[in-house]
Amino acid sequence: MIRLGKAAAGASALWLALQGPALAQAFSLPPTPEAPGRAPSEPRYLGGMWDSERFFFQIENPPLSPDAKAKVDGYRAAMKSGKILSTAWTSCRPGAVSAMVMAMNSIMVLQSPKEITLLFEEPRLVRHIRIGGTHPRRLAPSYLGDSIGHWEGDTLVVDTIGYNGDFELDAFALPTSRKLHTIERLTKSADGKRVDVQVTIIDPEHYSRPFTASRGWKVSGQRHQLEYDCMENPREEEFSKAYFIKDRYRPTCMRYEGEGTAMSRIVCRKPE
Repeated sequence: MIRLGKAAAGASALWLALQGPALAQAFSLPPTPEAPGRAPSEPRYLGGMWDSERFFFQIENPPLSPDAKAKVDGYRAAMKSGKILSTAWTSCRPGAVSAMVMAMNSIMVLQSPKEITLLFEEPRLVRHIRIGGTHPRRLAPSYLGDSIGHWEGDTLVVDTIGYNGDFELDAFALPTSRKLHTIERLTKSADGKRVDVQVTIIDPEHYSRPFTASRGWKVSGQRHQLEYDCMENPREEEFSKAYFIKDRYRPTCMRYEGEGTAMSRIVCRKPE
């Protein structure tokens, strides 16, 4: 530790006092710049930081097929018995539709003439939407699928196919399949402070007809997104009561925290 004499300390304090405004100005963050030629109220410009207007964890009254309803009823019964429902969402797996339907915290939108990129804060997820063009004839199934966007008036319409079906739509484990097809419609308000989001879900394997979930984004006051870390290995009791709706959601290795002075340990199993 370096100790300053009284005279040196006084001089340092005086220097800091005199330099305070200059230092504050030097280290203050500049205002967020506007994109060239883009006004916040421009209807076809969605770029910037948005917050989910409200966190939804459930889609109300989906038109489930009999088989899908039996699955969901089984999940609800497990929860009522004290089990913790472990889905793709809680197992740190991404899902484009679940992120749109259950967005938490902020959404950063980066926009160029040929592509729109959505960066979700929680869950940490990056989606790329190509403007114009068509879907490839052959698509490798994925969590995010393949997204093509076009403008209908001032509404961005996003058509997505190629999902892998390894995620659910909401916190109550509404299922998806590889037949899933989504159509999203994003419309900015006239004052530029809100985006209306409508997600139409088409999955004939689990639902008797298409249905739509309506959501909203509002202008965010924050400049940067916060870090989000999804842990796959929480405490032992969370696994002892976990109800894994798919075996692939069960971690191969789990860390158990030691009790008292006992050491923590990691237990692994062979994938089935």
